[in-house]
Amino acid sequence: MLHQYVRSSVRLTMSVKAFQLDQQDEISGFRDRFKLARDIIYLDGNSLGALPLTTIKRLDQVINQEWGSGLIGSWNDAGWINLPQRLGDKLGPLIGAEPGEVIVTDSVSVNIFKILAGALQMQKGKRKVILSEMGNFPTDLYMIQGIQSLGLAQSKVVETDKLFEALDDSIAVLLLSHVHYKNSTIHDLTGLTSAAQNAGALVLWDLSHSCGAMPIDLNL
Repeated sequence: MLHQYVRSSVRLTMSVKAFQLDQQDEISGFRDRFKLARDIIYLDGNSLGALPLTTIKRLDQVINQEWGSGLIGSWNDAGWINLPQRLGDKLGPLIGAEPGEVIVTDSVSVNIFKILAGALQMQKGKRKVILSEMGNFPTDLYMIQGIQSLGLAQSKVVETDKLFEALDDSIAVLLLSHVHYKNSTIHDLTGLTSAAQNAGALVLWDLSHSCGAMPIDLNL
């Protein structure tokens, strides 16, 4: 009975301590900026983030004023036409990019497909192999399979520790996720990029699982 009481007291003490630490946290008030019930601990921001309260007001403005009243004129008057560049400049600092170097379009998978197709065109048919690693994010590999099914390329998927030696003169594009989505392994971005470029290959990095979670500087 005493042992059970002690365990309950320890849990209560830890809960109080955790509450105190939360109160002292300088970003503790950020939760109030989102539409989240108090009894929910939400950690799936990488897939679908919680709804910011300001977004509700902004959407109302876009729908009722810019679209409802401004109609087609809002492409210019509300700056819709430049939105991909403006959003890109806001996201750029998260990956160490300069203004004008980032543009926001489509979904990650659609963008990967388009960039792979464009990279293959840049190789002018001299190289047709897309290199990646086993266990890469599934949809990234699906995009490679999609390109291959159209007869535009061949895929080469190897173990992580075989990537450097697989970079030969047949590789058109190296496609990797910077941070592995399951085990958090971080690739040598600089080393692999240099090795691929030295081998004549183009490089496509998926930063979905590192952007905003760790420091990145693409201009180093």
